[in-house]
Amino acid sequence: MVVNVKVDYESTKKYSNYELLAWLNGTLLSGFLKVEQTCSGAAYCQLMDLLSPGCINLKKVKFRPEDETEVLNNYMLLEDAFKKTSVSKPLQLEELVSGNITETYKLLLWFKLLFEHNFLGQPYDPVAARGGQYIEPFVPNKPRVSVKPDFSKFLGANYCESLGQAVGTICPGQMRENAGLKTGTEDGHSDTTTGSLSCSLATLRFINQHWPSVSVSHISPITYSRARIVLGSKYPNDITAACSQDPYCLYLYHGLELAEGEKASTVLIGYFDEAAGERKVRLLDVFQPLEETDATLWTSLADMLKKFELPLVNLAVFYSISREPAHFISGLKVLNPGTVFLCGLSDIAKQACHSGIMAMQLSEEIQRLVKKVHKHFHYLPVSLRQQLSSMENPNFSSPLTSQCLLLRTVIHEMTVVWSDLEQYFRSQGSTGKTKQICCLLNNRPLRLSFLFMSHALQPLCEFQGTLDHDEDVTKVLQDATSLVQLYASSFLKPKAVESILSRKNCSLKKEMMEHLPRAEIKVGELVVKYLLEEDAVLTNQLDLFYKGAISFYMAVITSIVKCLPLPDSTLRNMAVILSPEGKMEVTGKSVADLGVQLGFCPSAEDVNMLTDEFLEYQLAERDSLVVGPASQSVERYWREELRIMGRTSIFRKLILSLLALPKTLSMERVFEQVSSCSNITLLYNYVGNSLEDKEMEISGDKDDDVTDSSSYKSAPSHPLSPETQESVSSGKCHFHKVTHHVAGPVNACSVHDGANWSGGKIKCSCGIIFLNRFAEGEMIWGHVEGFAMWPGLVQQWPEKKSWGSMREVVWFGDRMVSKVHTDGLCPFSAFAQCFCPNSFATGTMYKDAIFHSLQVAADRAGKVFFLESDSKEEMLRVMLDWAFGGFKPSGPSGLKPRSKEDGSYNNVYFCLFLTDQMVHKVFTKGRNIEDFCLSCGTAHVEIFHPLFEGSLCMKCKDNFTETLYRYDEDGYQSYCTVCCAGLEVMLCGNDSCCRSYCMDCLEILVGKGTYNQLKRVDPWICYLCALESSSGVLKPRQDWSIRVQEFFANNSAMEFEPHRVYPAIPANLRRPIRVLSLFDGIGTGYLVLKDLGFKVEKYVASEIDEESIVVSLVNHDGKITYVDDVRRITKKHITEWGPFDLLIGGSPCNDLSIVNPARKGLFEGTGRLFFDFYRLLNAMKPKEDDPRPFFWLFENVVFMNTKDKANICRFLECNPVLVDAVKVSPAHRARYFWGNLPGMNRPIIASQNDKLTLQECLENGRKAKFVKVRTITTRTNSLKQGTNDSHFPVSMNGKDDSLWITELEKIFGFPKHYTDVKNMSRMQRQKVLGKSWSVPVIRHLFAPLKDYFACDEVPLK
Repeated sequence: MVVNVKVDYESTKKYSNYELLAWLNGTLLSGFLKVEQTCSGAAYCQLMDLLSPGCINLKKVKFRPEDETEVLNNYMLLEDAFKKTSVSKPLQLEELVSGNITETYKLLLWFKLLFEHNFLGQPYDPVAARGGQYIEPFVPNKPRVSVKPDFSKFLGANYCESLGQAVGTICPGQMRENAGLKTGTEDGHSDTTTGSLSCSLATLRFINQHWPSVSVSHISPITYSRARIVLGSKYPNDITAACSQDPYCLYLYHGLELAEGEKASTVLIGYFDEAAGERKVRLLDVFQPLEETDATLWTSLADMLKKFELPLVNLAVFYSISREPAHFISGLKVLNPGTVFLCGLSDIAKQACHSGIMAMQLSEEIQRLVKKVHKHFHYLPVSLRQQLSSMENPNFSSPLTSQCLLLRTVIHEMTVVWSDLEQYFRSQGSTGKTKQICCLLNNRPLRLSFLFMSHALQPLCEFQGTLDHDEDVTKVLQDATSLVQLYASSFLKPKAVESILSRKNCSLKKEMMEHLPRAEIKVGELVVKYLLEEDAVLTNQLDLFYKGAISFYMAVITSIVKCLPLPDSTLRNMAVILSPEGKMEVTGKSVADLGVQLGFCPSAEDVNMLTDEFLEYQLAERDSLVVGPASQSVERYWREELRIMGRTSIFRKLILSLLALPKTLSMERVFEQVSSCSNITLLYNYVGNSLEDKEMEISGDKDDDVTDSSSYKSAPSHPLSPETQESVSSGKCHFHKVTHHVAGPVNACSVHDGANWSGGKIKCSCGIIFLNRFAEGEMIWGHVEGFAMWPGLVQQWPEKKSWGSMREVVWFGDRMVSKVHTDGLCPFSAFAQCFCPNSFATGTMYKDAIFHSLQVAADRAGKVFFLESDSKEEMLRVMLDWAFGGFKPSGPSGLKPRSKEDGSYNNVYFCLFLTDQMVHKVFTKGRNIEDFCLSCGTAHVEIFHPLFEGSLCMKCKDNFTETLYRYDEDGYQSYCTVCCAGLEVMLCGNDSCCRSYCMDCLEILVGKGTYNQLKRVDPWICYLCALESSSGVLKPRQDWSIRVQEFFANNSAMEFEPHRVYPAIPANLRRPIRVLSLFDGIGTGYLVLKDLGFKVEKYVASEIDEESIVVSLVNHDGKITYVDDVRRITKKHITEWGPFDLLIGGSPCNDLSIVNPARKGLFEGTGRLFFDFYRLLNAMKPKEDDPRPFFWLFENVVFMNTKDKANICRFLECNPVLVDAVKVSPAHRARYFWGNLPGMNRPIIASQNDKLTLQECLENGRKAKFVKVRTITTRTNSLKQGTNDSHFPVSMNGKDDSLWITELEKIFGFPKHYTDVKNMSRMQRQKVLGKSWSVPVIRHLFAPLKDYFACDEVPLK
């Protein structure tokens, strides 16, 4: 119980506004600047949760309120918390909601005094408690002119009782008169005249049983007028109208209590109310079948649906927790095959556990041993009983195989005390019962099975925890598919796992046979350890054990898959499609597949229409996107989006179907949603009648039921608008109430001045103690002897034993590793307190450490910096400003590792799996270098290293992909050629080579002292230029130039269906080609087509750069038709201009290239232009029955972010091919090409006319100083070579010189003077060339098209 306090005059002198705000911000990690900003009530709600945990449901608190109705919701929750904790504190609601500074100050001061009297110093993480949300300061709108009603008398803690009394004061006749209702007749049905209520007697009895708050007393039975409170004044017509237009969900609950000894079946209807912007659940009907059989239940349900005229074509979801509803499913599937059935979801873990146990070879022995030990439980010594405490559970008598949590706990406890149990029962003599137990305990394979079960049941228990915590249904479905993936990957090969996840409820026998080798089957660390200890005894039993383990996995997977309504990919896409921030993460094909699965696309035309509608939604730039998904709920977001969609839109129906999915599987919570609608209805009726005389300006008919969408639409500013319905807490059904505990991290606080660290805890100035766990992957500050506080990263503890208060930390900068006690660690969020200005100004290593730590922090927080220059100093300055400002907007929570892969042991910059151990194993133990990651030394490899013998792990592979083609301003690689990391590097002295090698790779992979030795060699020629010079384990691949092509061609983990293959067209049937070129540049595509001899019937180009357009017009005699900006090209234009045979384009790369530190990525800036290519590609693709060949090609840079590349692959549904122009020209120019052109993967080979060396491209009298030059861009300095752009590529008359424009044209493969138009300057000509394609590369890609389209008899020269 909370001790109440009072505010007197002396109390007001005790604290100033500033002191109160400092206390509040320190306690809740908030950012209030003024007292009146706390008027939202959210902070006070969380203070109550801190002082009395569980008294308030923080999930219902609006931490970012948008209007006064949501603020009112918070104060209603606060009053309810006061009642639960016996606190007497009247609230002046109108003054508080309007932001009255006096009342707000009084309430804040009162909470400060309450805190001082009741806070006991218990650990509390405010950020985790509110789910990581930010408490947004609330600024109320200006007071309205119209008079406000006084709701305080019935919005307090006694809300439910007050409403009951308020209605009770109205006589039945008056109630009927005001409501326009008539009482029911004796036969259980009301009169069917206009305005009357029509519901069954069973429905009335059910309402009386489970909604007692709507009765005047518990003695008198409910009348039809009071049933209206639950059902609504327009029942059932409003439900029929909603379900006739939009998809709905049908809930069936069988066997609910109707009266003493009587049971009934209850039907609820769930749908999305567009006008209100919320999901509703309504009570439809209650019926009592004559017989308790499935057939009778189905007949009764079918009759009821017919009675209420609910169209089955709109039945999107069917949910029931009754017995196996085979008749319902089969019957409904016949009527609507697209219905999603969620029956059995709540029992997934129980059914899977039972199936898994029963499938094991020793299942009978497992159950027998558990039961026998349980029978002897009360005779065991006290120490054993304490360790087997779960056997005292009252549910132990129930079948254990269906009680996942209890069974796993019992099994785990028995494995811990197994030896003690053996000793105890052995000491009891050889009586019959104890002898049987001793035999079972001495059974080594049985003990092995127990150890395996302790490991294998853990994921099922975690999933059961998700169900018990009443998570969202979409999350439950996603977790279930993740569970299938986890169990399948434990014993199956990756392709078999993928095959299982991609199919629905079909035979898995074929996939189940593709097992991993026995050594790779995951059976748990305890099993592996026990096998090593008992290897000699268990040698002959291993086959039986592994057979049982595989049987368990197979049975669990089969059981879960049977309960899942849709395939894995579909279930995952459902949540992403609904999420506003996931708008750009879903492809049109994924949406089309979902539409087919849900029955919205029975024909190919419907699939195309759905894809077009989704693309229109996906690529539209609306004002709602500016607001941002974080500021509004999913329901409100779709309320706005659905308003602009046509009623017949397939995509609209798809979204409404997803929104109709149950929010929860808990029956209690579902009925609470029905109660919420009932409470609002009652409030509206009462307010509408009692305030009528005050001439309140409330739009809409006062007699309208709140459940009617029109009332929401016409009265959005009502004090209890639909947005607050879920938070009204009264009139709940009398079902068993489940308490939900939200688990979360407890060390995510910002450290304030005055904070001190002791005993593994952080005590902040606010007095709250935060447990300081410093989990693996966390960024920290720590004490290093002889230095200031140094930034580091907590990495995986290397030993199997518990790490306690010690942490292994890898320090940024020098990459050294230390084991540090938590007393010496601080969160990285304490940047301002731990940063040392003196060390930063004088120590280079410290400065590098700060730079790299902030890089990691920015990556985790998703922070993008916009710089005026590319200098490292500018980047460091901006990052320091961000750090000192509190790492906004994400704050300290954004610094946490997003997943285990973000931990240090997989981070390529700071991983400390010392590769010298790998070298030792290769040299002394004869291990194969290909079994290790050459970059970090781990044995968990993913792909071969393309340049040297060895492999790469997943993390290093991604880093290698991003950075191999990244160059600094001096022209050399930004990172090491071997590991793509490193700080101090050795540069190759070959003028034509731009590779670098870090000190760590040289010292560890080649040999100690190598780095210092090579520093004295001038020039040093690297190992790829001189293969014979390699030593140690660093061995270049002889075919590295080919391997690097394979690496980039296959570096996507995604697999896609092959493109449609078009047969070659006979020569006499080939016709001229028709091309649409997006981002056309200087007409490279047209030039290559004519050079190859193609007859071009039409070449339509989209380009906005005037210089590029002029170049193309002059060189091609105006044969190119130029059209508007690509963003303005519509499907109508494609129909008018087409059909086209070839679509080509390469969107601007400046927001995708890693070279640009201010890049915005794929979804912002010019990166978004990719989606215009994607949109038009989908508009141009021919239908399946159209045999016309259609080809496309998309190009972009290689050195882009891995995520951006993966997203492009996902949308285009293929992996790219890497082609480097250096193979067919004198300049490097590596580019990715996506497309369906025939033979794209074939090796690129130079033709006789290709100029391969720089000298071939120079004018007479000029001499090349290099054979090849680096990538030529729009920058002038890109023409220079070597370190710091210090070398000119050409000499003439003994003097260094740069490349001439005519020579650049030859390097790119263009005719001489191709860009000499419009009196363009040298810089302008280099700019248009720097953005163009390499002509020999495009010729290589276009050449196979000659088998499909007409050509001239003699190719043009």
